[in-house]
Amino acid sequence: MVPRVLVFQHATYCPLGTIGEHLATDGIAPTIIELNRGAEIPNLNDFDILIVLGGPMEAWEEKVHPWLVAEKAAIRRWVEKLDKPLLGICLGHQLLADALDGRVGRAKRGEAGLTVIDLAESGRSHPLYAGFGPRKHAINWHGSEVTDLPQEAVLLASSAECLIAAFAVGSSAIGVQYHVEATSTLVDEWSDLPAGAAHVERLHGAAATPSVRRAVAQAMPELWSNSRRLYDNFMDLAGAPRGCAQKK
Repeated sequence: MVPRVLVFQHATYCPLGTIGEHLATDGIAPTIIELNRGAEIPNLNDFDILIVLGGPMEAWEEKVHPWLVAEKAAIRRWVEKLDKPLLGICLGHQLLADALDGRVGRAKRGEAGLTVIDLAESGRSHPLYAGFGPRKHAINWHGSEVTDLPQEAVLLASSAECLIAAFAVGSSAIGVQYHVEATSTLVDEWSDLPAGAAHVERLHGAAATPSVRRAVAQAMPELWSNSRRLYDNFMDLAGAPRGCAQKK
C-alpha cells in the first residue's frame, strides 16, 4: 500500500525540493497543505507520514501567524497520540521541538550555505543515518534554532554553529535543522530575497553570495545523494512498503 503523505508548507520558496523528487520517483503523491495561505489542516487519521517544511516565520510568532497554534497542536497530536512518522525540516524541526515543550530561540550566530554535519554517538547508531559516515555536508539556512530538546528526545547531530542539528523523539519523529531538501536553485532564490541576502552578508561578509552559491552548486552531487539516503532511511523507519521506497 502506498503511504499517504501529508505535507505542511509555509512558503512557496520552501517547497519539498529533492524530497518531492524522491516521493515522485517512488510513486507517492503527497497532499500539500499551504498553511500560510489559509489552508486548513485535514483529518490526521487519513495520513501515514507527516513532513513539516521550512519557512521564514519564527516558531513563536503565533500572533503574527495564528495558524501556527493549530499546526503545533497537530504536530503534538501526531507524535504523542497517533505515534506516526514525522520529518521536520528547519522551521519544521523547530516546530516539532516547540510543540513537544522543547525550546526555540535566536541562534548565537546562525548559518547560511554549505556546512558540515557531525553525527553524535547516538546518531551514528540511529537508523536515520544508516550508511552515513560520521560527517557529511548539508545546506543550512537559519537564524533561529532549537535551544532545549523536548523531554526524552535524543540528539542525533550537530554542526559547528548549531548544537542541535538533528534529533529524534518518540518512535519515529525526526527533526533536522539543515535543509535536506534544498537544491542549488533554491539557495539561489533564498539569497536573492532581501532577508536572505542580508543573512548571507551578516555571516560571510559583503559580496559573499557568489561564493556561497558556488560552494553549494559544487557539492550538489553529494547533497543529492545524502538527501536520497536520508529519505530512504526515513521511509524505512516509517515502515513504508519496499515497493514504495526502493533504494538506489
